[in-house]
Amino acid sequence: MPFDREPDLEAIRLSVLKVGALSDALFHLGPFSIGLDGILDWVPGVGEFYSLAAGGFLLVQGVRAKVGAGTLIVAATLMGARAVITAVPLAGPLAADLLTTHKWSAKLIARAIERRMAQGPAPYTGAIARTVTA
Repeated sequence: MPFDREPDLEAIRLSVLKVGALSDALFHLGPFSIGLDGILDWVPGVGEFYSLAAGGFLLVQGVRAKVGAGTLIVAATLMGARAVITAVPLAGPLAADLLTTHKWSAKLIARAIERRMAQGPAPYTGAIARTVTA
């Protein structure tokens, strides 16, 4: 993708929501849901790796969509706090299963993208005026 073009915000928004749902809302049981993040937390090392990869993906997509720094900081803090909680043996993964921070972060980022989309496309500033001299 050339750097002078606006990214496809709708595609980014959908990918963010998909990762949020995959991470924290794959299976539902009443008001509770669990996703890959909650399941993999019980496997030492694997859960942390998945959580870091999914969180990194969400943040990178937010940066690509030019989401505000405040939103990205809140999302990173939510996901980071969840990672710290999982470090507590046995009780950590159980408590973390109740915290759907990837889904929350995905919704925050998706809402910020929706606000950008409502503003309309950014003016094209990548072109440099060129003059041809003979």
